[in-house]
Amino acid sequence: MEKEFEFYQQREDCNNLVLFVHGFTGNVNKTWKNKNGKLFPKLILENEYVAQNFDVATYGYFTTLLDLFADSKEKFRKIKNLIRRKTHKKERNLEISELANILSNHLRITLNQYDNIYVIAHSMGGLITKSLISEELKQKGWTKVKLFLSLAVPHQGSDIAVFGGLISDNLQIDNLNPVNSFINGLNQRWIDLDSKPSTKYFYGSYDEVVTKHSAVAIDKIEKDIISVTEDHNSISKPESSSAIVCNGVCQFLEEAHKHALLGEVGYQKLDPAEQLDDELFVLKLIIADIANETQQHAKELYFNAEYVRKLFKSRHDKKQLELLFNNIRQLYKDSYDGYLADDTINSGKLLAEVHTKITDQDAKLLKTIIPTLQSYHKKGMLHQLANDAESDIWWSKNKTISAEGE
Repeated sequence: MEKEFEFYQQREDCNNLVLFVHGFTGNVNKTWKNKNGKLFPKLILENEYVAQNFDVATYGYFTTLLDLFADSKEKFRKIKNLIRRKTHKKERNLEISELANILSNHLRITLNQYDNIYVIAHSMGGLITKSLISEELKQKGWTKVKLFLSLAVPHQGSDIAVFGGLISDNLQIDNLNPVNSFINGLNQRWIDLDSKPSTKYFYGSYDEVVTKHSAVAIDKIEKDIISVTEDHNSISKPESSSAIVCNGVCQFLEEAHKHALLGEVGYQKLDPAEQLDDELFVLKLIIADIANETQQHAKELYFNAEYVRKLFKSRHDKKQLELLFNNIRQLYKDSYDGYLADDTINSGKLLAEVHTKITDQDAKLLKTIIPTLQSYHKKGMLHQLANDAESDIWWSKNKTISAEGE
């Protein structure tokens, strides 16, 4: 019997775990070992950042193609253990939702040391992970899973399951059938979730088991999709630490870890020594005669947004931030048009209105696939925009630094 957890790095003082979850009929060697005999979990430990910040383990569970094969093994075990006078448990294929419940309890009890779990899941292992995340967020409103790396996962089912159903009544095969209720129900629950962990979808260009269409989950937010020249089996067995799958996994682990650190740090108070008084956005506030307390709040918001800018350096994150900036600017422009048309609105009310709009749109127009970004970061981005000399973000009708007010 395969061990449920196999650790490749484990330290008492580490609270971040990378967990590999195999798929249908898989195990550690079948799923993660490449042709050179190297395991994927060991390859990522060649990355310095990963080795310094994460423990690494694989998770295994019982899965066979034919329950008939499982029954044959069970009869053999019974005879063997009867002779040896040992007890044993009968293993059988369980539904994906039950496998998800079991793994969820392991996160709570067996892996209670870890506050943050980063899952790398292949094939059906991704559906187990997806079901776990959906149920935990529904029941508790939170999950330890901070990152979900989906490797050739049949989010919309696999046609192979239709043929598999002809030779076996395996519950797992039934769950993988694209026309059956399990896949459709899981997809709907996933779409309805508002606070999912960051998810990256890998698919193999040569994969004939899980198509590109199925390897990407249905969702209401933009998806991060990575295509690689692999098939369904090779995608989980990178040949070296320099392979694109391994490189990508290490990059996403580093990004997600930094995002998690941002969530742990929370709202940053501005150091009294850093008053930012010479920044352009502050001068614009002074010109508009914005109240001193509001100016101080704006400085803190800007400071928090600058902290985010230093953490989110990848091209993908920068693209997400650019989209955010565009939407924040549009919210501002709508309010500024109202300000120009209504003499009863002063600069202070204009600023407060835009801040309120950002809060209201945090989970709508301004929602991103960077889950650790909070509304106060997005308010700070408004002042980052105002700090650009080429920007048209102003709080007064006179758009010149030489002005003394309205």
